[in-house]
Amino acid sequence: MRTVTAPSGRNVTSSQRLRMIVFIGFAVIVGLWSNYHFTSLKVNEDPTSAPDLAAAKEAAQPLLEALEKYHADNGLYPTTLDSLTGAHSSSVHGQHGYLYSARNGGWAFKSDACAAREKQLHGWILKETKAYQKEIDDFKQECVAGYRNYQLQSGDFPIDPQTQRHVERWAYFDSETRQWSLGWCTIVGKHNQEMSTNGICRWRRRGTDVVW
Repeated sequence: MRTVTAPSGRNVTSSQRLRMIVFIGFAVIVGLWSNYHFTSLKVNEDPTSAPDLAAAKEAAQPLLEALEKYHADNGLYPTTLDSLTGAHSSSVHGQHGYLYSARNGGWAFKSDACAAREKQLHGWILKETKAYQKEIDDFKQECVAGYRNYQLQSGDFPIDPQTQRHVERWAYFDSETRQWSLGWCTIVGKHNQEMSTNGICRWRRRGTDVVW
């Protein structure tokens, strides 16, 4: 007797589900890219962005000069702007609102043990953001002698509530390329997720360890 096997609806369903997941993933990527591209275009074409960037560059020049003097005297940039004391800080006294940081590759470690310990800060991090940030801050204080290069983010530019209500803008400097650029942040999606470039959003409260 011939055996008749009914078509498996499960395979069809799995295939359809896979196609749907791929389609949704592609749509999300396209949506994020479009949002990024549109916001970047909007920020760069904003008539106030160029003069705001120029003003931020001029205001930050004494700080950049102080950092270069510190580097010339110590061979590295400081891990915090609070280290700019004495002769290094006389020209920048009273300036506030900058975010100062360095990428991990720009950290100079105090020992080989510190370099090995740094690797433990990566991978799957099963900690709350605040606890993880404290671990990084403690590590930098104990193990990082200085920065080979740094990134500097200015305070946010003035906002026009009519046209810039959901966008933050700032000036961003990278000591490795010696270039200034515009940074921005906006909120996207139903869950109010942050999207930014050249720096971080600051309309939510951040840790004060990087603000000088």
